[in-house]
Amino acid sequence: MIDASRYLFLACAVAGRRVAVHVSSGSETLASSDGQAILLPSTVLQDDAGDEQRTWKQVVAQAALIGAGSLQLQLLRRLVGRPDAARRYACLEVLRASRLLAARMPTAFLDLPELRHEHAPPQNAADSLSWALSRRPVPESPAYFGTVRPLMALRKAISEEGWSALTQQQARGEFQHKQPQRQFDDDDATEESALLRLFQNPFAAGNAMAELLNKILGAGTSKGGREKKAGEGAGAELPVGSIERALRRGVHAVLARLPFEVPDIDARGESAGLRYPEWDIHQKKYRPDWAMVEEVEAWRPEGARDLGEVLKPAGHELKRQLGSLGLDHQMHRRQQDGAELDVGRLLDAAIDLATGHSPPSLDVYRASRRTRRDLAIVVGLDISGSTGERSGAGVSVFDRQLQLAYRLGRTLNDLGDTVAMFGFHSWGRNLVRSVRLKGPEERWSACVAERFAQLEPVGYTRTGAAIRHGARMLRTDMRLPNRLLILITDGIAYDQDYETAYAQGDARKALEEARAAGTACVCICVGGSSDADQLRAVFGAANLLIVDEPQQVTTSIRRVCRQALGAVSQRRLQSSTARASR
Repeated sequence: MIDASRYLFLACAVAGRRVAVHVSSGSETLASSDGQAILLPSTVLQDDAGDEQRTWKQVVAQAALIGAGSLQLQLLRRLVGRPDAARRYACLEVLRASRLLAARMPTAFLDLPELRHEHAPPQNAADSLSWALSRRPVPESPAYFGTVRPLMALRKAISEEGWSALTQQQARGEFQHKQPQRQFDDDDATEESALLRLFQNPFAAGNAMAELLNKILGAGTSKGGREKKAGEGAGAELPVGSIERALRRGVHAVLARLPFEVPDIDARGESAGLRYPEWDIHQKKYRPDWAMVEEVEAWRPEGARDLGEVLKPAGHELKRQLGSLGLDHQMHRRQQDGAELDVGRLLDAAIDLATGHSPPSLDVYRASRRTRRDLAIVVGLDISGSTGERSGAGVSVFDRQLQLAYRLGRTLNDLGDTVAMFGFHSWGRNLVRSVRLKGPEERWSACVAERFAQLEPVGYTRTGAAIRHGARMLRTDMRLPNRLLILITDGIAYDQDYETAYAQGDARKALEEARAAGTACVCICVGGSSDADQLRAVFGAANLLIVDEPQQVTTSIRRVCRQALGAVSQRRLQSSTARASR
């Protein structure tokens, strides 16, 4: 029996994001996906060795549907109860995706004869849907194309998005568990019966959950439906705030006693990609708009990990070491000593003396002291697959990097600095991912720890794009005079057409760009196995820390950060002096 996990890397690369691959325990004969996981039929995996070729083809086809945006909710709801139309739609979308995502897909897949067709594929997913629902002929769909199961994807969307707003209330005991309801079958369901079963116990008109489900499935209440009497099928109403049935979240459903709001799942989406240049050390010139960085949310198919032993705040010593970084002068009034008189306070004291009162203290001076926190910091965390390597003690480099990033970010945030954090990995130059961990204006909260727990090592490392992205965040989003970029990595920079001298040259050039723009850069290599001399050649010995454990950073972090900030300040002063002398 073939292990489905062996296709995980292939699926992620084609889809352009983290997806899971599972084997169905039912009798399905075609592969499908709910937008977050690919479900392979067990019959194929139990077949002979020759059918292993069909397995990877199914993985590529379903991952392409995810990457091409074929599983949009507003489109899938029109395919509910129409298995033939869903199969036609899947065929058209695989053909479209094979052209749209050709750079990500294996050449062996693109060379398959089924992908050579005389007619041009649809321009977008909406065109594919219109085509599939019409009587226009569709190319013959091979079995490895799989199909689309709209109800499965819709249930997943409701479970992941709609119920996520209820977890805190459920934890406080405001919800009661119910037995899971019977699953729906896309193949034997008609559109009418599927919708009737979904609304067998409907919600009150105007209720947020009813509006959510209506919006997903396109089931608005018609005039005739509003005129039905209570208890007459899908149009019947229940009292507001009394919900007797719910779709499953995991293996449980919940019973709510009070009305509640659910976030609009159609408001989901990821930000548009940002293009960055890349330095070609061999040609000695830039490749403009070469690497694209997409900002996404942290997500893990299996849910958040238990990182209680990893995500712990740092001790007092780290806070003491970092307390003096990025301080600027700030004027303080009512001081016992200082270089200037505080005129307002001096007049108050004179009035007290003239009226026969002794002033409480002679704090009549103003003094400029280095107490203002004026430092913006971005922490970039390498979450590529190479960090998953474990030590002899069983602790992965990834967990040690998570621990260090969490401690640094929380300590700097507690000191009053403006802190932003992101994780980064890549799947080639057209898909570099920036996973948001903490925004610059966001307060430190349990949400940050939750995002850390949603991370896992996957993909490759395109260091130059990560440095440029972090430097852009500091320049455009934070805009403070003192800026520091901290890169936490295992030191291994590798991606498609991005390795050895090319990767080192691009990372070095990205650092030069950041420093020229006034951003100090520090690299902390945790448990890395790469050559220390190569890291020093890229980052500079003064801006590099190589440690095996996060605790070892405490003794040297202040020195390294001060040197990096001081070098940038000196460079800025020299530039100002040179401009003034012209």
